[in-house]
Amino acid sequence: MDPGKPSCNEAPHILEIKMLASKPPQDSPHHPYPAPRRTANRTAGSVRLLQLSDPHLFAQPAGQLLGITTRFSFEAVLEWALAGPDKPDALVLTGDLVHDDSPDGYRYLRRILDQTGLPYDCLAGNHDRRDLMDACLGSTSVEPVVSRRLGAWHLIFLDSANPGHNSGYLSPEQLHQLGERLAADPAPTLIFLHHHPVPVGSAWMDTMGVVNGADLLGLVAIHPQIKGMVFGHVHQAFASMRAGCRFLGAPSTCVQFLPGSKDFALDERPPGYRELLLEPDGRLETRVIRLDQYPESPLQRSGGY
Repeated sequence: MDPGKPSCNEAPHILEIKMLASKPPQDSPHHPYPAPRRTANRTAGSVRLLQLSDPHLFAQPAGQLLGITTRFSFEAVLEWALAGPDKPDALVLTGDLVHDDSPDGYRYLRRILDQTGLPYDCLAGNHDRRDLMDACLGSTSVEPVVSRRLGAWHLIFLDSANPGHNSGYLSPEQLHQLGERLAADPAPTLIFLHHHPVPVGSAWMDTMGVVNGADLLGLVAIHPQIKGMVFGHVHQAFASMRAGCRFLGAPSTCVQFLPGSKDFALDERPPGYRELLLEPDGRLETRVIRLDQYPESPLQRSGGY
């Protein structure tokens, strides 16, 4: 073993985790689960994806971000997302997976995801360590561009993380590879990345998008098979349309940022996830689903994190 390379083969401090059996802290009065809901109607050949984003996990089970125990909040959202008979075909986690640069945080995440029995892809965010993702998750999404076919759709995963910066960046090599893959496959395409390539209307957050997002939008103009770009980072639901392409942001599984805010501000809306239904004829249906309430009350009087 290379002594300089992170190892995730041993996890002496990991607690045994029983999937779907988490409970809130003893001092939490909240029961976050909504009433049972129907999954969106599916047609033969459709693909159902769930996007979970920005869990900001910690090595310690009690680790908190702005008053939220992020492991519990993540498990609450995941449990609700997997409730019901219609299981998703895959999970996509769009970055900011672990907040404290800890191997144990990534080990925990892998264990939870493996217990779902579903295929999953994990993208790096500005709070993530690529080396730990690679070692602990075996994540192919630390590659600059990853693509695969799922049903009739072409899924592309981009690494927009720019080490040392909160904003994102796509290298010329990434954009070239992306262009080649789009030119080679005309199937309806969904692109995933961590950072937002278009403004979302929150002034402080829009300083931290993909700094060369215009280059990415240029590809949308010449490749009409791109049906959507799906991102995290913004901790809020977002949807817009440009040149026939939908730009979709998701809530975090922990704290939410207030949409339309000039400066950092938290939203009272609870955590959630985005459901994506990919139809074989190229139609994309999507919705955001949230818990009824926060598992715990976030620290509203915070200037940031």
